[in-house]
Amino acid sequence: MSRLASKPVVLASGVTVKVEGAQVRVKGPKGELLVPVPEGIEVKVEGANVHVARRDDSRKALQGLTWSLLRNAAVGVHQPFSRKIEIVGKGWRSTVKGNVINLQVGHTHPVDFTLPAGVTASQENPGSFTLFSHDKQLLGQTCVNIQKLRPVEPYKLKGIRLQGQVLRQKVRKAAGV
Repeated sequence: MSRLASKPVVLASGVTVKVEGAQVRVKGPKGELLVPVPEGIEVKVEGANVHVARRDDSRKALQGLTWSLLRNAAVGVHQPFSRKIEIVGKGWRSTVKGNVINLQVGHTHPVDFTLPAGVTASQENPGSFTLFSHDKQLLGQTCVNIQKLRPVEPYKLKGIRLQGQVLRQKVRKAAGV
C-alpha cells in the first residue's frame, strides 16, 4: 500500500469536496478544480478528511497519484501556489501589466507572454517576477512555457530560470593545448 495514500487528505476550513462519478470536484475560496479518478480507485469523503483506496492490488501507483492530485487541489484552492522566475542576462528585464508579461531577453523585439486564465503575476524587480495559481499543474506548465522563450545556456548560465533551480555550468574549451 502507498504510504502517503494510506493517510487521509485533511481539508482546510472553507474547502469542500464532492465525488461526481469518475471525478472529484474541489471547491475553495481561491477557485475550483476537477480531479479525475481512474478505474479501480475509490474516493470517500468523511467530514474534513478524504480517503483514497483501491479496489484490488493492481492499481498501486494510481492510488498514490490520485492522493497527490487531490492533496494539491485541496491545498491550492485554499492557498495558491507560487513560483518565482528569474531573468539572468545583461540588460534583460520583464514588466508585468495585467495578464501580460513583457519580456526583453535578447531578441530583436520584446516578447509579450499572455498568462492563461487562473494564473496571475506580480513584479518584484525588473529581473524577476512571481506567478500565482490555485492549479499546481497549470502553474508548472506556464513556467515551462515562459522558460522556453529563452532557455538557460550552459556556458554563462544566461536565460530564464526558476528561483533555486540547480544548473551546471560547462567549462569552455582550452585554446591551443
